Amino acid sequence: NGAAFAPADPSTILIRSTFGLLISHDDGCSFHWVCEKAIGYGGEFDPKYAVAVDGTIFATTFEGLRVSRDGGCSWVTATDDNTKNLNGIWIDALDIGPDGTVWVATAESAGANDVFSSSDNGVTFTPRGQQSATIWWKSVKVAPSNKQRVYLTGYQVAGALPDGGQATPTAHLRRSDDNGATWQPLELFGSRRDPPDMKF
Repeated sequence: NGAAFAPADPSTILIRSTFGLLISHDDGCSFHWVCEKAIGYGGEFDPKYAVAVDGTIFATTFEGLRVSRDGGCSWVTATDDNTKNLNGIWIDALDIGPDGTVWVATAESAGANDVFSSSDNGVTFTPRGQQSATIWWKSVKVAPSNKQRVYLTGYQVAGALPDGGQATPTAHLRRSDDNGATWQPLELFGSRRDPPDMKF
C-alpha cells in the first residue's frame, strides 16, 4: 500500500504492506520482511515510512515514532526530554525535508495535537506551534524545492469542545514559509476561480 525510497541508495526500496515492511537492496529483485511486532505495532494499522540520507528508517505508530538506524533490524521509540509529549501517542504524519529535517504530526484523540520537527535526525524534536485539542493532524509535507515551505493538513471532528460548545467537522490546510516558525491557513473551498499561490 505504498513505497519509500532511500535517497542515498537508489537500489533500496521499502514497501508498505498489510503484514509489515518489505525491504529490498537490489532494485526489487529480492526482499526481506520486517514483521509488525518488530517495528512496534499490530492489527489493521499500516505505518507511514520515511528514510533519511544516512539510511535511518522512521515509522509512524499509535505509540509514537519508531526509529531504526540499522536497516530495519532493530527499532526504538524516539524519546528524550523534548519528545516526552510524543511518547505513547499516535504519530500519523511524517516527512523528511530536502535538508534532512524530520517532520512529524500527531492525531491523538485523547489529547492536544501538534506538529514537530527534528534537525538532528530524530534525536530531539521541537513543537512548531500548531497545538490543538480538536484537530487531528494527518499529513505534513515539505516542498522539495524549498526547505522553508511546509504544508500541514488535518481535520476537526464533531464533538464537545472544552468550553462546552460543539465542534463542527472541518478540514484544515496550513502553510509555513519560514520552516514552521509561523503558519497561515489556506482556503480549501471558496468562490475563487484561480487557486491561491501553491507553488512548490
